[in-house]
Amino acid sequence: MIKAYYLVYDCETGGLYWDQNPITQFACSILDPYTLKEVDRFETYIKPYADLTITKEALEKTMCSMADIKRGIDISEFVETLAKFLKKYNPEKKNKEKGRLIPVGHNIDEFDNDFLYGAFALFDYEWHDYVSRASIDTLPIAKLVWGKTGDEKINLTACCERAGIEITDAHGAANDVAATAELL
Repeated sequence: MIKAYYLVYDCETGGLYWDQNPITQFACSILDPYTLKEVDRFETYIKPYADLTITKEALEKTMCSMADIKRGIDISEFVETLAKFLKKYNPEKKNKEKGRLIPVGHNIDEFDNDFLYGAFALFDYEWHDYVSRASIDTLPIAKLVWGKTGDEKINLTACCERAGIEITDAHGAANDVAATAELL
């Protein structure tokens, strides 16, 4: 049987556009594929990079302060450290796609992944060398479960409320990861 760990992750960013705004905070949790229990985690703030802009609105919405962000790690260190971290949970087999980490998150397909693709590309890394191309995005699943009229809130906080999951301090990367793992 192929054993593939789940990678639940979240990016907080300096705005809405990967090519204009940087990742400011990242957190992830590795879940055992059989028990869904956490086996490892990684989280960090990331210093501003590549002359990208951090908007006032992003700072107000996320749990990131400029002081936290400036104490973070450089983007090159982030990419290298995250790549090494993810590699520990990937197979060393001939067909690496089988058993590769399964990405999980809330709205990762439309948001977080673009920021990670951009950050990894700055240093000629490929995000999909570390994670499967197939992901589990809880946003479209939530639309199927709770989207009756199409105008319901389907953000992570609303989904957690509907599922009876307590979420503390939404828009803190580690808190969102914990809530998404439970939502999964």
